[in-house]
Amino acid sequence: MNGVNFVIAVVQRKQSDGYIDFFHKHGAKLVFSYLCEGTAQKKALYLWGLEKKEMQIICCLCGADAANGLLAGLVSEMRIDAPNAGVALMLPVDCVAGVSNAQCLPEELLDDDFKKRVEEMQYSLIVAIAERGYVDMVMDAARDAGARGGTVIHAKGTGARFASKFFGLTIAEEKEMIYLVTSKESKDAIIEAIIDKAGPSTDARAIAFTVPVERVAGFSKL
Repeated sequence: MNGVNFVIAVVQRKQSDGYIDFFHKHGAKLVFSYLCEGTAQKKALYLWGLEKKEMQIICCLCGADAANGLLAGLVSEMRIDAPNAGVALMLPVDCVAGVSNAQCLPEELLDDDFKKRVEEMQYSLIVAIAERGYVDMVMDAARDAGARGGTVIHAKGTGARFASKFFGLTIAEEKEMIYLVTSKESKDAIIEAIIDKAGPSTDARAIAFTVPVERVAGFSKL
């Protein structure tokens, strides 16, 4: 299988070292880890088999074969699909910059096989970026449209000189990034609700975009 994938695992913080070792053991060269917290309500956490605890995101960029091996191992070895263990997803990447001094590799990744895979993907990752302190406004809008819960990351942009060009969002200031995994059929309604109720015209000033998700683990009740 051709292509590059981005693998993300959201796990309990106390177990993160074991997951990081697992990623390295299975050939992931560049592994990133950062703290996060859950936003899901009690009912949604129950449906997902999770409890509201301190969480950690572990992610890496790797080839499609390695990514499939990671997802399989997260289930068979790490038991991420067990109740309250965590969730993982595998995202297709359509452009890579800065790898082996290559500027960009879209022609290698956007082949017919890749396009067919994207069309067949049943899940989407919604990424919303909002002003610090307005997670509840974003999540209330998303839940009204059918979202069950998400993960929030406290972030700060690094591209200050491009801030005025990015939908009017001052990305150099502190922000909240909210990740929500949903079915492909639900993503448009959730995006529209976020923009309508927490978008640029509100205090949250949120923007949102979606990424197709190729595989998931730990979402047995989604």
